[in-house]
Amino acid sequence: MLRGIADFAMKGRWQAAFAAALLSVAAMLLPPLNYLASGVIVLATLRVGPKEGLRVMAATLVVFAVVAGLLLGQVWIAAALLLTSWLPAYLVTLVLGYTRSLERALLAAAGAGILVVLIAHIFLPNPALWWQEMLTPFVQLLSEQSGWQLNAADTQNFLVQMAGMMTGLIAAAVSVNIILGILIGRAWQSALYNEGAFGSEFTQITLGKTLAILTAVLMALSLTPIASSLMLLIDCLPVLLVLFAIQGIAVAHAIVRAKQKSVAWLVVMYVLMVLMLPQMLILTATLGVLEQWFNFRKRALA
Repeated sequence: MLRGIADFAMKGRWQAAFAAALLSVAAMLLPPLNYLASGVIVLATLRVGPKEGLRVMAATLVVFAVVAGLLLGQVWIAAALLLTSWLPAYLVTLVLGYTRSLERALLAAAGAGILVVLIAHIFLPNPALWWQEMLTPFVQLLSEQSGWQLNAADTQNFLVQMAGMMTGLIAAAVSVNIILGILIGRAWQSALYNEGAFGSEFTQITLGKTLAILTAVLMALSLTPIASSLMLLIDCLPVLLVLFAIQGIAVAHAIVRAKQKSVAWLVVMYVLMVLMLPQMLILTATLGVLEQWFNFRKRALA
């Protein structure tokens, strides 16, 4: 089915636009489909070049605006998706296309997430307080439900904790959308025109010791009392964790390939990531950080 989407998208500009737009519409019911929509734009840009990729993105905007207007009466959603999803994925695709480096594309995607953090801290005197005000009505609504088990003090504490994490989580979500779009688009390009190339590229990803040290330091600082005075840096941590989680997943794929193990190991890993996302994110990110010194992939070949 996924290969069929890529085949259809590569038949022409408007086919790609219809594929991306309809996937984006469907993503309103099933959000992960938005990654496939970004993947279509990435594929078109990698395959036929930046100018045609820009035309595909413009055509996608037109098709989505028409569909959103007819179905939802909300044309503005098209502009929101352009700015938060399609355009960032397109720009990072340019980095991948010109450098031919998956690592640099991933770093660019992380940079987009960190830019979100910087913008939040520049324009909001206290991002956590702003989020607390935004989330208060939602948490109040939750607390009025019959199944809510926290008392008033615990509910307020939950609100404060969530508000403190929101800037970093939104930034990480932006990076995730770009990264998965890039990986899907590059995987489709490889499957259609150069079988096996993406697998080799992905399993060889290496992000470097400098960034690994920064990530490890921020992970340690986030557990100390001084974290509250370093919120700009701490808000960047979720983005870095996402980045090194991708590195960790690449390491897992490389080890399974080197040891000729069953793909069931990878299936279990992905299922656990769905069921235990926070814990698995930290675990795979830690694996990615440690890989910079211990080189588990090389050891697997020994």
